[in-house]
Amino acid sequence: MRQTILSLIVVFTGVFAHDASATLSCEQVLAVSQTTIALRDQGHSLSAVLAEVESGELRQKLDAQEINLLRQIVRISFTSEFSPREILEACKDGSLGLPKPKP
Repeated sequence: MRQTILSLIVVFTGVFAHDASATLSCEQVLAVSQTTIALRDQGHSLSAVLAEVESGELRQKLDAQEINLLRQIVRISFTSEFSPREILEACKDGSLGLPKPKP
């Protein structure tokens, strides 16, 4: 199980490695949603996936608001409240608390 959870860390840190000071992009939010679903489908618990969001590595790269957003994305993805596509669309509309992407 730990090996698969490590894949979440790789996705998270890989996604955010390009610029530690940058805010989350819609593509990053989409990647988190897709990874969360893959981990759920592999049998991981919501608490295990959320624990990775709380990891020290991410806390060093993201601020509290971004961590809270990631928790929200993980939860709604894990429980299938929203599909990755719906999350991406909400992000692009600016309704996830992220700034709208510039055209």
